[in-house]
Amino acid sequence: MEHNGRMPLEGIRVVDLTIWAQGPLGAMMLADLGAEVIKVEKPGQGDFSRGVQSLFGQPQFLPDGKNLMFEITNRNKKAISLDLRQAAGQQALYRLIEKSDVFLSNLHPSALREFRVDRETLLGINPDLIYSHATGFGPRGPHAEDPCQDTVGMARSGFMFNTPDAAGAPVYPTGALSDILSGTMLGFGVIAALLARERTGVSQSVWASQLSTMMWLQYYNVAQYANVGEDFAPYDRHEVANPLMNLYRCADGRWIACGLFVAPRFWSDFCQVMGLTDIEHDPRFSSDEKRAEHRRELIARIEGAFATQPRDHWETIFREKGFWFSVVNKVSDLPDDPQVAANDYLMELDNGLKTVSAPFSLEKTPPLRNGAPDFSQHTDEILEQVCGYSPEEIVALKEKGVAW
Repeated sequence: MEHNGRMPLEGIRVVDLTIWAQGPLGAMMLADLGAEVIKVEKPGQGDFSRGVQSLFGQPQFLPDGKNLMFEITNRNKKAISLDLRQAAGQQALYRLIEKSDVFLSNLHPSALREFRVDRETLLGINPDLIYSHATGFGPRGPHAEDPCQDTVGMARSGFMFNTPDAAGAPVYPTGALSDILSGTMLGFGVIAALLARERTGVSQSVWASQLSTMMWLQYYNVAQYANVGEDFAPYDRHEVANPLMNLYRCADGRWIACGLFVAPRFWSDFCQVMGLTDIEHDPRFSSDEKRAEHRRELIARIEGAFATQPRDHWETIFREKGFWFSVVNKVSDLPDDPQVAANDYLMELDNGLKTVSAPFSLEKTPPLRNGAPDFSQHTDEILEQVCGYSPEEIVALKEKGVAW
């Protein structure tokens, strides 16, 4: 599908001073929507993610020498390299800030102060700038400047106790979930601030943190405890109060998830389909309360029924009946899932790399598919066309190691 017309954020320029995953992904969200996102990297090294050897035990370098961690969080961007420890590098960045709409970073506050790109400094240069910062624990409070990464942010939020192990110990789910979601929320906040600036003419700063994001992800859990003083018990499929909302293994070893939340509506049909007509009118299972009271017995019966047929059998019948259910996929199942394919939830970039699409789609705006930039790929272009340096001045900056 060809692009016809403007992208939603076309004409918006973003200075992206980020590293690793959280910040880069927030900026990438804006790039996906057509903003000109200029990634500023450290000379000689670049974003640390360009050199990551492994992540959660899996190698990150691709056969062509590029790094998967960097590539999948920096698509649709431009890249410039400036040494922000030098005054000349800071001045080059300030020229860029003068002509930009958004500054986005997830650097530690001490680094922002060292590079003289803190909020007060940049707003003094461009009062209309939307200054956005992704942190671990928020911009205020006694631990605002504690260093943080995905593991630490997820731990502080209580999320690790949502899926504890059998002994009740906290579990860290792999995949940098806190980084990814907090980066997404930062991008969302920037879009809201851009809209507010357009409507009111007033700019404002945006903050997102791993702590707030992972609390948001546990919206019901946190609200339950804050208002009632009771937490939800950890999930145990042998102790689910509503056995019709549970996970079951089928005869072929694959799993199915039943989501029959309103159990009375489905009870009769469910018993018929599962071959459990002998318990349809059993007084032990005649109401939600009774089914909860005798949950272990009922779950055992349902487990036995599912074990008699492969998952495809149950999937076909459940779909015919209009049951609320899903197959339980592994990540390795997703590329072949017909819904993933039909909705382009996994897309291929122009460099051949496959990556997850944005978590929303716009009817008349197909996604951009540009791969991540090479290190310092657009330095000359940005310094000349945006910052106003002459070719001779650019050469001088490079000779001094200010730009690469």
